[in-house]
Amino acid sequence: MRKSSNYLFILPILTISFFLLSCATDYNKYADQYYQEGLVFYERMEYDRSIDSFKKVLEVAPYGTDNGLVYYNLGMAYFKQRQYGESIYQFSKAIELIPEKDNKRKFEVLEWRGNAFQKNKDFDNAIRDYSNAIQLIPTHEHIKNIYHNRAWSWIHKKKFDKAIEDFSSAISIDPEFDASYYGRAYVWYKKADLQRAVIDVKEAVKLNPTNKKYDDLLYEIKSSKKVDDKGLWGPFIETENKK
Repeated sequence: MRKSSNYLFILPILTISFFLLSCATDYNKYADQYYQEGLVFYERMEYDRSIDSFKKVLEVAPYGTDNGLVYYNLGMAYFKQRQYGESIYQFSKAIELIPEKDNKRKFEVLEWRGNAFQKNKDFDNAIRDYSNAIQLIPTHEHIKNIYHNRAWSWIHKKKFDKAIEDFSSAISIDPEFDASYYGRAYVWYKKADLQRAVIDVKEAVKLNPTNKKYDDLLYEIKSSKKVDDKGLWGPFIETENKK
């Protein structure tokens, strides 16, 4: 039997929401200028220059009341540079400066620090941040993505039942969330429940027929053992999942 394809966890599919608030309050004009430059460089995907500009904000205004935003933006820029350890550090600094009652901002930082932990293969801390975000605002517009990403952390820890619960939660929020059908299909496959796996992956293909990864998983499942006309699968041999 051929080895499985690479299955990558999926970051939130929503566009990154960058804090576009001005740093003018309690900042001198140079700090505000560097901050706006950092935003422009980020939008241009010039992340090195964006990082330099945000660092200059902290140099000229080390006690600015909006420095939590600066640290958040630094975390995002480092994340885009795949410097996940540095990204985690900057997000952690941002959390320290978030006002106690600003749950929305805290949610977004927890979401992205969780993503950075996951990319850094620190799945325990990723699960902790995702769980805290869910507890903080259980009806947040990004909540399906949080459940989805936490599910992949559970998969890395081989907690397949918990992963199924989270994928199912994401699907209950958005019944057309194709990525979570794919993820749940993959878990059913790992659990040797091929009938449920093929049902879910077919739904993923139906919702997003252009995603080759979904077709690959469907082929993988069908290739593992032939299925009879009634949809009953034969013995299943689990294959190693390479990340």
